[in-house]
Amino acid sequence: MPIRVFKEEEKESLKLKMLQAGFPLLQKYGMTHTSVAKITEAAGIAVGTFYHFFKNKEEYMYELIRFQRVNGIRRFVSPDILEGKRKVGRDEAKEFLKSMTDKRYSIYAYMTLQDEAALMSKLPNVTPDIGHEKLVAARLFSYLEGIRKDIDVALVANLIKLYVLAAQSRDILHPSGLEKTLDFMIESILDQIFE
Repeated sequence: MPIRVFKEEEKESLKLKMLQAGFPLLQKYGMTHTSVAKITEAAGIAVGTFYHFFKNKEEYMYELIRFQRVNGIRRFVSPDILEGKRKVGRDEAKEFLKSMTDKRYSIYAYMTLQDEAALMSKLPNVTPDIGHEKLVAARLFSYLEGIRKDIDVALVANLIKLYVLAAQSRDILHPSGLEKTLDFMIESILDQIFE
């Protein structure tokens, strides 16, 4: 059977369809039960087409995480949030951080620590990249006013990851103190970003 060659526009369209199909499937089935067959069915493509873009489900899930992160940033810098302003302050940044664990938007709300460990074990070349984190942070910080001049991007990135991990671990934390804990963590992150 000949290998299909996709035009660049077609590639982008197909990849977008697959990534858009992923989050609703993850919400419904979780990572373990979101299969390649379910992804391709939801995207309306052949299984072989999936493998033209991704080596395996784990590589796809990693791309889905990145896709959802970009969508989160787009939501944050949308005209609705900016409301005609060029930059936003601490309150809007706080809402953005809360959205990182909100089930309506966040992929992390549907992934367990075991899911992430499995993902990382099958993608050994995926490690924290401070260069990439600095680029993402610089883009995000460009929309904020009143930020510190001495921001430690690695510290902020780690604090955000810890915040997300805490939200993912709600079942092992004390329910009566959970929201206070998450709010405290957000305020600590904001203290590292804003003057």
